Amino acid sequence: MKRATIRTGVCTSALALITILNSTARAGEFSLTLSNYLNQVVQRNESMQIRMIETEISRKQMEAQKGVFEPVLVGSFDHEDRRRTLSEEQKLTLLGNPVMNERNKSYESAVELMAPTGTKLRMGYNLRELNNNLNVTRVPGGEYMSTLGMSLTQPLLKDFGTTATMAAIRAAAINSEISFQEYRKTMMEVVARAEAAYWDVYLAQQQFAFATDSVKVANTILQDNRARLGVGKSSELDVMQAEAGVAERQATQNEALQKVHESINRAMVFYSSSSLGTADRLKVVDEPKNEPVDTDVNKYRFLAIDNNPDFLTARKQLKLDDVRIAYAKNQRLPQFDLKGSFGSSGIGGSPRDTFNDIDRAMYPAWTFGVELRLPIGGNIRATKELEAAKLRKETSELTLQTLCVQLDNSIDSARKNAQVFYENTKSFEKVVEFNQNLLNTQLARLEVGKVDSRTVLETEKDLFEAKLGLVQTMIRGKRAIIDLETTVGMTLSSRNLEYTQKQLSERTSALLRASRVTPQALQQYSEMKAREVEARKPAAKP
Repeated sequence: MKRATIRTGVCTSALALITILNSTARAGEFSLTLSNYLNQVVQRNESMQIRMIETEISRKQMEAQKGVFEPVLVGSFDHEDRRRTLSEEQKLTLLGNPVMNERNKSYESAVELMAPTGTKLRMGYNLRELNNNLNVTRVPGGEYMSTLGMSLTQPLLKDFGTTATMAAIRAAAINSEISFQEYRKTMMEVVARAEAAYWDVYLAQQQFAFATDSVKVANTILQDNRARLGVGKSSELDVMQAEAGVAERQATQNEALQKVHESINRAMVFYSSSSLGTADRLKVVDEPKNEPVDTDVNKYRFLAIDNNPDFLTARKQLKLDDVRIAYAKNQRLPQFDLKGSFGSSGIGGSPRDTFNDIDRAMYPAWTFGVELRLPIGGNIRATKELEAAKLRKETSELTLQTLCVQLDNSIDSARKNAQVFYENTKSFEKVVEFNQNLLNTQLARLEVGKVDSRTVLETEKDLFEAKLGLVQTMIRGKRAIIDLETTVGMTLSSRNLEYTQKQLSERTSALLRASRVTPQALQQYSEMKAREVEARKPAAKP
C-alpha cells in the first residue's frame, strides 16, 4: 500500500503539471477559422509583401516606358566670342578690314516628339544676336536674326512603325504580367503551406484531446480498481497495471501538448506573429472535410492551362520572345530615312523686326532628302541578336512542352492521392466506430469482473490509435487537395483570395501608406529591379 501511495502522488503531480500547461496554453488563445487565418496570412506575410512590391515596380516600369512618346521641351543658350582672319575676297567686302571680331548670342527653344510610326518631329524658334566689327558700325547695337521652323525625320526601313517604337513598351507590359504571375505563384505557395500548417495545428489539437480522453479513461479504471481492492474484489497487480496505464497515457499527453505548441508556432510564422506574444496564440476551430475529387482529368488540365502561374508565365515568355524577334528583324534592315524641313527667317535691328519678316514669309526655306546608312559587314550585331532571340524562343517552347508533361503527371498524382485518402477516411471511420463500441463493451464487462483492466487498457489504446489514424488520414487528404489545387492554379480563387492586377496595385499602395515597408527599403529594391528590367530590354540600335 505504501508503494501504491507513492505512485498515486506521482500521478497527481503529473496531472497538476498538465493542468498548469493547459491553463497557460488557453490563457492566450484566440480562435481562428481557416478563412480568417488565411486572411491574416495574406495581410501580414512579409514574403508576400515583397512580391507585391516587386509586381508594383514592374507595373511602374511598364508605365515608364510609355514616356518614349512624351513631348520634350528643349531650351538652350550659347555665347560665342571669336576673332578670325578673312580671305582677300572677304577683306574687299569688309572694306579692307583683315580681321573679323564676333560676339554672338544664340537663344533657342523647341518641342521634340516621336510618333508611334517612328516619325521624329522638331518644332522650334531660334534667335541670334549678332555683334561684329562690321555691323556695329552700320547698325548700332548689332543685328538680330531669327528662324521659326520645323524638321521631320521619317525612318522608312529600320526603326519604322510600331514594331520598333513599341517594342520596349510591349516587353515591359509582358514583364509586368510575368511579375504578376510570379506574385500569384508565391501567394499560392504561401497560402498552401499556411493552410497545411493550420491543419497540422488541428491534428495536434485532436491528438492532445484524444490523449486527454485516454488519460481520463485510464484514471477511471485506476479509481475503480482501487475501490475494488478495498473490498477485496481486485488485486494489487490490477491496480499497478492501471497506474502504469495512466503514466503511459500522461507521457503521451505531454508529448501531444508539446506538438500543439510546435505546430502553433509554425502556423503563426505565416502571419508574422511571435510566439512570445501569448495574446495571439492560435486555436483552430474548423474541421477538415474530405470530399471525393472529380474523375475527369481533362477538367483539371484545362483549368491548369488557364490558371497555373508557371504555365501562364511560359506563355507570356513566348510572347516576349516574339516581340524581341520582331524588333531584331527590324534592326537588321538598312537605315533609310526621309528628311525634310521648312522654316522662315528674318533679320533686323531688333527681335520685333525679325518677326515682321517671318510674318510676311519673305525668306522661306525648304529642305528635302534621304539618308542611307548601310553596315559594310552585313550588320553583324543585329544578325546575331536575331539569332539569339530565335534560340531563346526555342528554349521557351521546350520549357512549355516540358511544363505540360509535368502538369499532367502532377495532376494525375495529386488527384489519385486525394481519392485514396478519401476512401481511407471512410475505412478509418468504421475502425473507430468498431473500437469505440468494443471499448464500451469492455468497460461494462470490467464492472462485473468478466475482464481484467489490462485488456480494457489495450482496447482503449487501439481506439486512440484508430482515432488518431482517422484524423491523420483526413489531414493527408486535405494536403492532397491542396496540392491538386496548387498544381491546377485554383488555390487562390477557391479561397476568394484571387486579385486582379489593379486590385493588387491598390493593396500595395495601402500597404505602403500603412508604413509596413520603409521608403528607403523600397527605393533600394526599386533601383535593383529597374536595373534588371533595363537588362531585359531589347538592345538599342548602335
